[in-house]
Amino acid sequence: MTPERNSHCPCGSGIKYKKCCAVTVCVKPDRIVDNRLIAYKGHVGLQREKFCVAYTAQKRAGISALEEKLRNDLLANGKVASCAKGCSQCCRLFVSASLQECEVIVYYLYAHQDTLSHFLRSFDVWRNRITNIKRCFESINDLYQTITAGKAASDDRLRFEEECGAYAKANIPCPFLKSDACSIYEVRPYVCAGVVSVSPAEWCAASHPRRKEALYLKTSLETDGRPPYFTLPAASEVISSMPSLVYSILHDGYSFLATVPGLEGLKNRVAADPEVQSALGNIY
Repeated sequence: MTPERNSHCPCGSGIKYKKCCAVTVCVKPDRIVDNRLIAYKGHVGLQREKFCVAYTAQKRAGISALEEKLRNDLLANGKVASCAKGCSQCCRLFVSASLQECEVIVYYLYAHQDTLSHFLRSFDVWRNRITNIKRCFESINDLYQTITAGKAASDDRLRFEEECGAYAKANIPCPFLKSDACSIYEVRPYVCAGVVSVSPAEWCAASHPRRKEALYLKTSLETDGRPPYFTLPAASEVISSMPSLVYSILHDGYSFLATVPGLEGLKNRVAADPEVQSALGNIY
């Protein structure tokens, strides 16, 4: 039986059926439009926007600091980076990012419509290819959580390297890759900004016979200084696959953020805000 158009969608999204699965089962563009519309409206939205503005500035400064450290390290070690615009081998690796980093990326996408449209088109292709290596992808995510929590054994780290190698061999381009260049370069994840190749660029390809001999120079900030996202406790920090996390924020908005430990009441606070209700006609 087809639900009433104004009833809550049976998929559990908490949104009216006409705005959810009545549009399409797999992709719900109206949800992305609505989430964008209310992203920075109301009291919570104002807090969210202030965070995004502040962390965008901090992120750009952090990336500049990383680039400066890499230049100094290259000079100190007598190395030359082989990375150049148009070389996108690293953009086919598994990339993780924090909730804070992904919120800044979403903020950037909202301000750059062409980049947002490109990402949404490319994400469908990326997601379909990920399904072919689903076990590998999920294993990397799980192992990464174990490693960042400081609970990894040597076997876990070895398995992580092996799974990352398998992911690279699948040759799945990052959905932010456009004409072999990063479309969010200004706010790219720290893990992307903190590494350069110092061996021939072609060695970086997963299929190259000398791939295992490829050399990289890596660096990181001594302290990220990452501010809490709203009232997010430090113990509930979210780090996951960057494309997936960005898409979840875009597609599910506050419904996704409310699943984060420490932010459970966020969606209800947004739904009760008169400015949000006025903007969306109270669809939440």
